[in-house]
Amino acid sequence: MKHVLVVHSASEQNYDSGSNPLIRYLKSQLQGIEWHTPSFPREDGQVYKNWVKVLTETLADIPEEDELIIIGHSFGGTVVMKYLTENQDTHHISKVVLIGSPFFGCDDKFSAPENKLKEHAEDALDSKIILYHIQSEDDDRVNISHQDCWRQHFKGLNTITKKEGKHEFHQGIEDLLPILES
Repeated sequence: MKHVLVVHSASEQNYDSGSNPLIRYLKSQLQGIEWHTPSFPREDGQVYKNWVKVLTETLADIPEEDELIIIGHSFGGTVVMKYLTENQDTHHISKVVLIGSPFFGCDDKFSAPENKLKEHAEDALDSKIILYHIQSEDDDRVNISHQDCWRQHFKGLNTITKKEGKHEFHQGIEDLLPILES
């Protein structure tokens, strides 16, 4: 069984906002996937220690031997990468897809020290994981320069740069479908 875990953005998560429209799009396009879409404590803001608790609880419910793809949208991607580079996870994680994720330390807007990755984080990431970063040039929350920051710190990163889609990609991301299907 293939599992997809989505760690949503830190923005308000209503039916038509946050990561929800993108998640609905993906679920409507892909069959045969077990979806995991927990709610993260966004009301306290972008606080890694609060989010990682929900992440680890969710991971505990996914069989370690099954294929797992993790999608991290915005701050969700930052949480995923910090977790995977600071912990020894035993799941069969085949891919990690970051969508518009800020690289803390790339600019003053995203600089909270508690959300930064450790130095040489790439060395701590399981080399079998295929890593992607998708971002739109018209992203209205995280500057497109963050994609370059991710690329500088993770040499094997596959990047997809969209012309439009803003930050939340409410119309979906067609390029993401074959990544999740294969």
